[in-house]
Amino acid sequence: MNSVKELLLNAIERLEEEEIQKTLEFVQSLSEKRTVSPTLERLKNDPAFKVPSGRPRRIHRAKPIQGKGIPASRLLIGDRR
Repeated sequence: MNSVKELLLNAIERLEEEEIQKTLEFVQSLSEKRTVSPTLERLKNDPAFKVPSGRPRRIHRAKPIQGKGIPASRLLIGDRR
């Protein structure tokens, strides 16, 4: 067994029963996230969309861009006043 699993098992052994239950629920939720979402399933049946087969790749975070001028949120607040 690798060291990460050993550390995790040791940590779990020191938890109270209620904490172990929460940990189990969290681990189960992680495995549920690996399934294909219902939205992707619906889009597969729509000819307007091409959904790649297999497991979708993660999308990397993009750096936010800085726009010029007054932010839209400030304009909206100003219009409402």
